[in-house]
Amino acid sequence: MPGFSDEERERIREQLIESGRERLLTYGPKKTTVKDVTDPVGIAKPTFYQFFDAKSDLYIEILRRELEEYLQNVRAELAGVDDPQEALERLFRCYAEFVEGNPLIQQTVVQGNYQEIVGSGSKERYDELVEAEMAQSIPIIEDIQRRSDGPLAEMEPTTVLGLMGSSVALLALHQDELERYEGQIAGLEHGYYDRMQDVLISTLARGLTTEG
Repeated sequence: MPGFSDEERERIREQLIESGRERLLTYGPKKTTVKDVTDPVGIAKPTFYQFFDAKSDLYIEILRRELEEYLQNVRAELAGVDDPQEALERLFRCYAEFVEGNPLIQQTVVQGNYQEIVGSGSKERYDELVEAEMAQSIPIIEDIQRRSDGPLAEMEPTTVLGLMGSSVALLALHQDELERYEGQIAGLEHGYYDRMQDVLISTLARGLTTEG
């Protein structure tokens, strides 16, 4: 592209991705504009389109990196863990941390509002990204299943992922709401959300991996 060397293009592209990530995690996808992303990088808004065809393409790249980082964290957490219940608990906790405080993941992966964010033009790329993430997640589930004698062993890996998304992730979506009322409503003492999460994850992991 005229005006930038290959090295400059790579540097600016990485800066845009980092700038976009910071603002997405702070303000969320809907409140982040192209100008919000380009100003910290020191380039004009029109120059953005020399690096990404649309804001949604930037979001897809950030989402890809977020998913890859999550999978790397999961693999690191599960390394050397033989007990299936502990492994499942660690997987669920990794996913909870992944969802908490990450509006891009909350709106696209958990709530399914990806079309409002990535647009119809990037839907195919989004679908490919989700399929790739599933393809990497399923072997992780299968590895835990092979070491379990409980109900987990007979489930489809996608069912386990669905349970994780519909329970652990759903609770994480209500974190701010629950923490807002901690100490204000009887029975909702400080730390209520954390206790709820601990009980949910430990109970779910135990129920899925305990025989009989």
